[in-house]
Amino acid sequence: MASKGTGVRRTALGIVAIFLILLIACGSGGFAFWLHATGEPPPLAINPIEGDIATVGASSVTYVPGIGPRTYGDCTRILSLDGGGVRGLVPALILAEIERRTGKPISRSFDLVVGTSTGSILALGLTRPSNADAHKPALSADDLVKLYRDKAGRIFPSSLGAFRSLRRIFRPKFDPSDVEVLFRSYFEDVRLQEALTNVAVPAYDIEANNRVWFVSWGGQGRFYMRDIVRGATAAPTFFPPARIAYRTPNKTIAYLSLADGALFANNPALDALAYGQVIRSDKPMLLVSIGTGRSARKYTFNEAWGWGMLGWMDPLLDIAFSDPAIDGIVEKKLEGHGDYYRVQVDLGTPPIELDDSSPDALARLEARTRDFIAEHRDAIDGIVTQLTLPRASGCGPTIGADYERPDGPRERDPEPPR
Repeated sequence: MASKGTGVRRTALGIVAIFLILLIACGSGGFAFWLHATGEPPPLAINPIEGDIATVGASSVTYVPGIGPRTYGDCTRILSLDGGGVRGLVPALILAEIERRTGKPISRSFDLVVGTSTGSILALGLTRPSNADAHKPALSADDLVKLYRDKAGRIFPSSLGAFRSLRRIFRPKFDPSDVEVLFRSYFEDVRLQEALTNVAVPAYDIEANNRVWFVSWGGQGRFYMRDIVRGATAAPTFFPPARIAYRTPNKTIAYLSLADGALFANNPALDALAYGQVIRSDKPMLLVSIGTGRSARKYTFNEAWGWGMLGWMDPLLDIAFSDPAIDGIVEKKLEGHGDYYRVQVDLGTPPIELDDSSPDALARLEARTRDFIAEHRDAIDGIVTQLTLPRASGCGPTIGADYERPDGPRERDPEPPR
């Protein structure tokens, strides 16, 4: 009996080994004859339909003017920041340029900052108050540029790439412990309600099957920034979801099980516009939306014809992390009611992956962005001009961040018992 049991176990192990070999081979292009059971793709049409397809240029600053020249700037100023992993270095560099030209921190230039995924790191980082002075930000945009340069490899380790890619089939690609330590060191005990301006960050509650927006005004302001950013950046297949405990109104303990907000709002400009109307609905607004660079890999029809679940995994993430349709909707919504800038850098080819923290990738991100800033100096000057124009009396948000703060250092929040 023991011999028979050993044989069964060996057979089972052999089947598992063959399955793993097939997975590895499939990932490298092998066994195509087995995977592509759908046969050859159909031939090209003999009599194609004639027509034009509207496309958006890869690298651009789109400006949609509002109500024309005026003495005062827009009443409500909103910043929207896309998701995009390590490519968050792109908006960080652009925001650093805006801070240099305005001479003001981002939290003083905008009444609302909305950030998805890596954009949430920027949104919360730029509005986190200093421990020494509760009226001033702890971090500048230049500080966050340094974070991406120096810490990207800690968030997205690049060693053992082939083994990590194989592991990603069965479990998250990265361990979250390092990133949790990093977020704790940057955000400490700061709560969302302490943000220096209004902030909104999306995440997805996988247990409740529900979209979650963390906003700095109201009851959600009690959540810690470090916990929010951990959940808001939990990209599926890259990091496991985050769990946040909270007390309900009837004093019971409940949990949020959070995944990356990019699942539904990678480009949060439309939601930023909606929240802008929440904080001030009766005056013109300026919306500045900054992407993380266009670097989408292109796939041929013949390639995709035979894809199964594994073949579609990365392309689906690429598609989810690009939202060009949002731009047109925002343009229509704001037409005649405000000014809209959409800033997007063409990162060229080969594409830069969301988790590519290699020195070459980071250097290329920075070089392409600095070239973009030089080439679009006039357009960025337009944004800076809008941000530095004086505003008419009665402007600014009617709720949220315009509350009185005590002078001096911020009051430290004692750590809750665990």
